[in-house]
Formats: sequence, C-alpha cells, structure tokens
Amino acid sequence: MAIEIRLTIDDAALRRAIQDPQLIAGPVKDFLAKSALTVESGAKLVAPVDTGRLRASITSDLKPTRALVKAAVFYAAHVEFGTRPHWPPIAALQPWARRHGFPAGRLGAFLVARAIAKRGTRAQPFMRPALERALTPIRGFLRELAADIERRWKR
Repeated sequence: MAIEIRLTIDDAALRRAIQDPQLIAGPVKDFLAKSALTVESGAKLVAPVDTGRLRASITSDLKPTRALVKAAVFYAAHVEFGTRPHWPPIAALQPWARRHGFPAGRLGAFLVARAIAKRGTRAQPFMRPALERALTPIRGFLRELAADIERRWKR
C-alpha cells in the first residue's frame, strides 16, 4: 500500500523557483517526516501483539530521491493482508504454538502448520486503519507545508 503525492508544475519560472532547496526542500522533508511518523505511530497502536516484535518492526524512513525526498513506512504485509495456504517451517512455529497452548514440541507446531497449509492465515489489518486515521492530520500537515512555502516565497 502506498500513498503518492505528485506535484505537476507547468510554469518554467515556478519550476526553477521550487527547486531552490531554501524554498521547498526543508518544508517538504518536514511534511513527509511528520506524515510518516503519524502513520507509523498509529500502526503501532493497532498492530496485533504476540511478542511485540511486529510492533517494534514498524518503522519509517526518509530517503533522498531525484524528486527531493521519499517517506516510507515499513511493516509486515503478510499480517496485514493474510496469506494463502502454504506450508510454513515448523521450527519457526514452535515458539508461537507453545505460547498459545498447543501441545509441546514439534506436534503443536505441526498442527498449526497443517492448519495454515489448509486455510492460510487471516488478515489482521493494522496499517490501513492507521493510514485512514492519519489522513486528517496529514491534511493539516499539508496546509502547514503550503503556508510555510508561501511564507518563504514572499521573503
């Protein structure tokens, strides 16, 4: 899942002006950082928790690109969307099976693996709800971005 904000500018003078890092780079970076952090923190609040590793693995990052900067929030898509039936590694399931009351050892993990092989895993959406809740603050950040650029433009 990705949100993409694209700006198209037809005026050559305006296009040159917004490439000035003093005018736009800082405000855009701030906008993307606040937006990504808002989605990240919202996802951490609603992510399913077993050991806490999924929640701890949800991170965001800003990377410079040719178009300025890109923000990304990383998460486990197989939890968000579920999986098709497949045969997971039994060793990886043993700790989970033990924590959830299945028979000890490989038998419990085998039973879980067999169920996943038949049905897959169910979706447990947490990123999409976090993103939907973050849209209102992100719209506010976008208004702040526009106001900041306008202030810098007038200088």
